Amino acid sequence: MKRHKHLWSSVVDLVNLHAAAREAMKGKRSKHSGAGFFGKWETEIVALQRELMEGSYRPGAYYYFPITEPKPRIIAAAPFRDRVVHHALVRVLEPIFERRFIEDSFACRKEKGTHAGMRRALEFSKRWPVVLKCDIRRYFPSIRQDKLLEKVERVVGDDRVVDLVGKIVASHVERVEQKWQTEGDLFSVQEVRRGLPIGNLTSQFCANIYLDGFDHFVKQALRVKGYVRYVDDFLIFGESRSEVREWGRKCREYLAGEGLEIHPDKYRVCRTGDGVDFCGYVVRSDGRVRLRKAGVRRFQKRMRRMRMLVGLGILPKEDLRTSMMAWIGHAEHAQSWNLRWEVFNA
Repeated sequence: MKRHKHLWSSVVDLVNLHAAAREAMKGKRSKHSGAGFFGKWETEIVALQRELMEGSYRPGAYYYFPITEPKPRIIAAAPFRDRVVHHALVRVLEPIFERRFIEDSFACRKEKGTHAGMRRALEFSKRWPVVLKCDIRRYFPSIRQDKLLEKVERVVGDDRVVDLVGKIVASHVERVEQKWQTEGDLFSVQEVRRGLPIGNLTSQFCANIYLDGFDHFVKQALRVKGYVRYVDDFLIFGESRSEVREWGRKCREYLAGEGLEIHPDKYRVCRTGDGVDFCGYVVRSDGRVRLRKAGVRRFQKRMRRMRMLVGLGILPKEDLRTSMMAWIGHAEHAQSWNLRWEVFNA
């Protein structure tokens, strides 16, 4: 396997840091952190470059806040200057790893996304009668940091880049486990640090790196032709229930070796003719596509709340219009004309 060296100069290059800052600032200039950085643009970038080159850079503390949609989660917001570093790092590493990723992984990648993932699932549902739907339990909190860095080091041969990845990964720990070695004395214990913060660009990127080996295992070792993944949610298509169940058993074993577990309540075998729930849509073998009912209910609830805030003068009408147009764009990928009429005329 080729290891890529001499990457550090590209990461800390001022041109790369400038571009990273512009990317991090999209949609953030009006916010306090983005505005503060933008006000001292040149000074901040030069200072950041100096810290990186000297080795004195340390990630700042996260701001944690809860969200409830689509499910309860804790989001971690990094300081703005750290987000610039995240973008600078991913700008250099992404093209390298992108060549390794399989075509049917659709999360957090250019020219991929939920709509492309749904279309691929629709294509597979037309070709195979049975599908196994799986979801990894608490994926981001379960990622082993030591295994993640091992996967990065297999491809990246620049110690300073790996060290920077390590600093970013170590800045958030979900839990620490102690594992005793099979050979050794009472003090032969290894600390296993788990977890990536939900919300970081680097977390999304590293999440794809962590499951890249699993993707290749499914495609090459199991020789599954109908496989599609979006973050921790994946589908395996086949000719029979026994076939996909056997593949599912081997997937469980592989993921257990990575410190991951398939959620027992989200492990289902079903007929593609009955509908396959994926990326916010339900696709069927006859080509029909509809929106997931839970997603429609969430949008209706959000729209009612936003209309109330607009009526009270708290929320600008333009924000409501932007939210509605975004949902319409999402809904247009399904056969949803009647549904859209009902939602907006109820």
